Amino acid sequence: MPRARKGEVAPAANSTEVLASRKRKRGEGEESGGPASRREINGVEHQAGLSPKSPRTKLRVDIVSADHLEIDQEVDGPIPGFKQEEAFSKGRRSPRSKKEAKQDLDEPVPSTAPTHTPTKTGRRSTGRGRKVKVEEEEEEVEDVLDGSLADEDVESKSKSKSKPRRPRKSKTTQDSNKAEDSDEPDAESTPKRKRKTAAEREADRIAAMIPLAARATNLKMFVGAHTSMAKGVENAVTNCVHIGGNAFACFLKSQRKWDNPPLADANRDAFKAALLEHKYDGTQHIVPHGSYLVNLATEDKAKSEQSYAAFIDDLHRCEALGIRYYNFHPGGAGQAPFNEAVARLAGNLNRALAETKTVVPLLENMAGHGTLIGGRFSDLRDVIDLIKPEFQARIGVCIDTCHAFAAGYDLRSPEAFAATMKEFDETVGLKYLKALHLNDSKAPLGSHRDLHQNIGLGFLGLRAFHNVMNFSAFEGLPLILETPCERPDPSDPKGKKTIDDKNVWATEIKLLESLIGMDVDGETFKTLEKDLADKGRQERETMQKQFDKKTEEQKKKAAKEKGQKSLRDMFGKQPAKTEAVTAKKNGKQKGTKKNPKAKDDESESEGGNESSSGLSDLSS
Repeated sequence: MPRARKGEVAPAANSTEVLASRKRKRGEGEESGGPASRREINGVEHQAGLSPKSPRTKLRVDIVSADHLEIDQEVDGPIPGFKQEEAFSKGRRSPRSKKEAKQDLDEPVPSTAPTHTPTKTGRRSTGRGRKVKVEEEEEEVEDVLDGSLADEDVESKSKSKSKPRRPRKSKTTQDSNKAEDSDEPDAESTPKRKRKTAAEREADRIAAMIPLAARATNLKMFVGAHTSMAKGVENAVTNCVHIGGNAFACFLKSQRKWDNPPLADANRDAFKAALLEHKYDGTQHIVPHGSYLVNLATEDKAKSEQSYAAFIDDLHRCEALGIRYYNFHPGGAGQAPFNEAVARLAGNLNRALAETKTVVPLLENMAGHGTLIGGRFSDLRDVIDLIKPEFQARIGVCIDTCHAFAAGYDLRSPEAFAATMKEFDETVGLKYLKALHLNDSKAPLGSHRDLHQNIGLGFLGLRAFHNVMNFSAFEGLPLILETPCERPDPSDPKGKKTIDDKNVWATEIKLLESLIGMDVDGETFKTLEKDLADKGRQERETMQKQFDKKTEEQKKKAAKEKGQKSLRDMFGKQPAKTEAVTAKKNGKQKGTKKNPKAKDDESESEGGNESSSGLSDLSS
């Protein structure tokens, strides 16, 4: 057969000559030998076995995507935006052959069949389906090279492979079907959260500066709340102004992680400027709160050092900001003896006081759960007694009303309140009291549960806070609210997210300030007390049932343990006959006196554990 010129296709006398012609176009020569590569077969096959003037020109291309997926695409006619040079191998081709191939592809193809969007038909090369397809193509290539497959068969196979596919549903059709099958609201009806513009954010900032309630003046009681320092510690000041508070607490860094960035000079200067602008005294009415992770009483050396590092960092921040008081939780003994934990706590405090100059750490009383230090006033006294004499003026106490009530200290009636404060003065000393946390309690008296409730809604009731606000020893101290202020987020359709409603604190601050000098027998107080009590009645009844049930279970458990102990005391020693039989069964000839001794040792060790646990339970 005469050799065809470059860029032309020889008459398709047989398949072998067709393939040889294609190889010559790519500059490979007839001597290359061996089977053709898959790239050569799948590169451009619109001429293999088909006439150049076929009414339907089919182009088959292997595309390797960015994630190495090999995808076969079959299209009718030219592909918009597709450069056929990329589909051909990068062999030596003349510009003329490229131009002719482009003209063949650009010719309009008259067809009555509906056109379909190219779809992905291939799979990952490692997949099972892809492997079968490759094997079929390789068998077809071998048949063509051997000349055993006629040109008509090649054409028929190529047509059979390009079966018309089912038309894909349009997006609008799918959306309409989905809307019919789904009971959920449409996207148009569902509110979408939009990012606020700079103007909207500035408007929110200005709105946050507008006080929800005016700050009271000429009062001897300084009431405030634990405000947020998000986006800068200086924001705690403006947030306090927003709720009309005369005192506030805040975190100086994230309280739930160990590693925090240092205090920036810009934030430090802005905080001091805000204090001057809004007339807050950093040495009297600001009480930052310590991290919940810190436990200065732990016996674990690594955790102790980690806790101390976080603790001393907060103290240095206080001195940098001009803050005098710093409140923190004393920590717990864990499995260690209680008195040893108290000694470790005092040792770390002495160490921290030696490294600072002006800051005063405040020990907060706790609810008395487990082995936590601070459940009893005597715990606080024991810690203070271990502080070195030169640092005694720089240690203090913060009383939490919810914690005291949960630990068993009654504050509700004037008589009970007076008795509790008398015990504190005799045990610790009122001179050490530097701040208070004002919280009602969701749990009953002596429950040892730290559950804060809004003022007047819990078991303490409004009468207890009337006692607090009219006690002269609390004048001039920062009285900090830590009551719940979370409310459902109105922008969340599911109602799972919550936001802080600062109106709660603004209202409670004014409520507490109004109690100063109020007559408890007057109609105003009685109405307030009844309304608040009715609002929290249902939750109190639920919590009371839980507490009663738990108390009954504890009584039964204690009675059972007492009975078992009595039986052990009565039958602790086995008779001599029983001991001899037991020793004989165990293959022992002597040593029968060893078992009773072991039992006695065991009961003694149990008694020791009970006494140890009793020491640990001083906090409760």
